[in-house]
Amino acid sequence: MRGMRNALVLLFLGLAALSTTADAARAKPACVPVIRGAWVRMTPVMPIGAGYFTIENPCAMPVTLSGASSARFSDVSMHETRLENGISRMLPLASQTVAPGQRIEFRPGGRHLMLAMPREGSAVPTTHLRIDLRLADGRVLPVDFELRRAAP
Repeated sequence: MRGMRNALVLLFLGLAALSTTADAARAKPACVPVIRGAWVRMTPVMPIGAGYFTIENPCAMPVTLSGASSARFSDVSMHETRLENGISRMLPLASQTVAPGQRIEFRPGGRHLMLAMPREGSAVPTTHLRIDLRLADGRVLPVDFELRRAAP
């Protein structure tokens, strides 16, 4: 009987701890990275585009950008253009970690999003395009990218 009572006390304490942790998580939202200057340039010949933005991390912990998606494109991927042995190469970028207080630019000639394979029946809008940036912790940052013909 005493063993059963001890087990119930431990169970109660465990449930109380879980409840307190859940309450604390609800009370204080997770820090969110800031996205600035988001824009997309579509190529005039092929239905493909490139997305650019700046990601700033005001948080105390690093955040990792792990991918992106859009309802208008079947394939949105991160790339980085690098000059290797005098040749410009576009390489896939699996993720990008942003340290606390750090700012990283996705810009022409460097890191960028590639938007390919427009979805059937999904005409590209004239002024803005929504792209969801995915973080490694499972959060999604919805961002409206301005459509431009050329770099600012």
